[in-house]
Amino acid sequence: MTDDLSSVLTSLARPKFDPALHDEQEFTPHAARGWTAWDAWSPEVEFCTFVGALQRMLQPQVIVETGVGTGRITQFLCLGEAKYFGFESDEKWRCNPDIDYRPEPTPTVEQMAAAELIILDSGVPYRLDEIALWASAGKHGSVCVIHDAGNGHPQDPQLVHNRVRAAIELTDKPGMFLKNPRGAWIGLHR
Repeated sequence: MTDDLSSVLTSLARPKFDPALHDEQEFTPHAARGWTAWDAWSPEVEFCTFVGALQRMLQPQVIVETGVGTGRITQFLCLGEAKYFGFESDEKWRCNPDIDYRPEPTPTVEQMAAAELIILDSGVPYRLDEIALWASAGKHGSVCVIHDAGNGHPQDPQLVHNRVRAAIELTDKPGMFLKNPRGAWIGLHR
């Protein structure tokens, strides 16, 4: 007897590796060997894979993702029945016909308060405001993953990575910084 797995298979994420991947050292000189990215603007492929695996393990009912862009992280998510709010503030990046982008550039208080998984990768200053919004209005027990939190970057306070890291530290939320080349943080709303 063979089970029909077609409904399961169609719900799985289907990452696309087009255009070709590049060594992350091309974009982040201090990166260790073995990290990959599509371009200077995309998150590392391994970070996208991590977020996708985290989403599958947490099985959140409501997901907020900012800085969606062309959907590099989004393509690793298995959304199934989850309610997904995808935001992109820059019109030039809102170009993936497979993504239902929200019309507004950033989440509302209500959307942030409902989300169980929050993925923040929008442009500054949106991301700095989104970090503060999650800290003040996020759902108790929600998990927040923030890209570009710095990892070995120069200590220039104007550098995006350092500004993001400083905003995270102001939240006083428990979490940990990750060691991917561009840096990331995962936190829990308590």
